[in-house]
This record gives sequence, structure tokens and C-alpha cells, in this order.
Amino acid sequence: MIVGGLRAENDDARTGFVALAAHELRAPAAVVHGIAATLDARGAELEPDELRALHGLLHAQTGRLVALMEQLLDLSRLDGAALPIERERFAVRERLEGLLDGLAGDRRDDVELALDARLETIVDPRAFDRIVSNLVSNALRHGAAPVRVAAEQVGPCLRLTVEDAGVGVAPEFRDRLFDRFSRDSSGGEESGAGLGLAIARQYAAAHGGTIGFEEAAPHGARFRVDLPTRSDTRAA
Repeated sequence: MIVGGLRAENDDARTGFVALAAHELRAPAAVVHGIAATLDARGAELEPDELRALHGLLHAQTGRLVALMEQLLDLSRLDGAALPIERERFAVRERLEGLLDGLAGDRRDDVELALDARLETIVDPRAFDRIVSNLVSNALRHGAAPVRVAAEQVGPCLRLTVEDAGVGVAPEFRDRLFDRFSRDSSGGEESGAGLGLAIARQYAAAHGGTIGFEEAAPHGARFRVDLPTRSDTRAA
């Protein structure tokens, strides 16, 4: 009975995951299809301003699709065999600047870096990139500028913090903050798929690290990640 119950529970979770993923993919895919149909039928008749608007919307919606597909691929990797952690030495500021230039786009000036330019670390660069990308995307989407990204070596761990100056996280939502597909109902249609923080937590855990949330002062949200820099250590 226990085995059957666990199998049914896993099947229900898998079905729910597929349904939610399909729901999240449907909206941007429908917009992209509509734009393509409009351009195919009336592209030659549209004014330059109308074409620019459509192209801007197309870029935004394909960006949403790419981001969501990357998140779903992340989850499939993390749910499969244990994610191998391969630590490499790299300069932290240089890597963060490259990530943020591609991630923040025209909002790059909204993101501040606070770390010693000489800081080097030995962590898994894939886990580092995915954690930073998801936390910064979350801050830009739900918080307010400035978004502050800091890094330092604390004992055996690289400590990353991502802080924004928004309204913070509603108290009733905090217990579900890192759950998959968990979204604050006040976020509206553009609130995202509710996967970024769950993925960041799983990458941190795969690395033997931890991630946590706390309120920022005077307001906003701060996420702190500790990633062990040696294979024989774990975050406290």
C-alpha cells in the first residue's frame, strides 16, 4: 500500500508539473503565433511604428519562452541523476559582469556590484551562473532598483547576496517562497512561472550549499547563498 501510494503521489506530482508547465508556455507561445500571423498577413501594410512595436513584443515574448525552457531543463537535470559538481577557479567580479551584461539588458544600470575586484573562488561555475541568474532575474522582476549583488569569502564558503529595494515578500508567502510554481498572487500575469527560486535552491543544495531569505533594511528582499569552495566542506 505504501509503495502504491508513493507511486500515485509521484504520478500526481508529474501530472501537475506538466499541466503547469504547459500553462506557462501557452501564453507567450500564443502571443508569438499571433504576431507571426499578423506579419504574414499584413506585414507589408503596417506602418514603421507598428512594425517596431510588434518586433519589440516578439523579442520580449520569445525571451520569456527561452527563459522558461531553460528553467524546465534545469529542473529535469536536477530531478535526474545527482548533478556533478566540478569546482573551478575563476575571478568572481569578471564572471558576474559578464552574466549581468547579458541578463539585465537595458536595465544593467539598475544592478550594482559590491565585491573586491581581486576576489577569486573555487566553485562550480554552472551552479554559480544558474543561481545568480535566477536570483537577479527574480529581483528585477519582483523588486525595485537598485538591485545589489555582493560576494565575499566567508570561511570555507563563497557567500553571494542579492538584495533589492522593493516592497519585500509578504509574510504569508514566505513559507512557500522556494516551492516550485509558487507565486505571490499579487504578481499578476507577468509574475513568472514560480521556478527561479526553487531552481536556485536546488543548485545550491547540489553544491552542498544553502540559500536563505531575509528582509532588507529599510525595505526589500535579500537572498543569501553560501557555496562551499572545497569538496570536503559543507555550508554551515
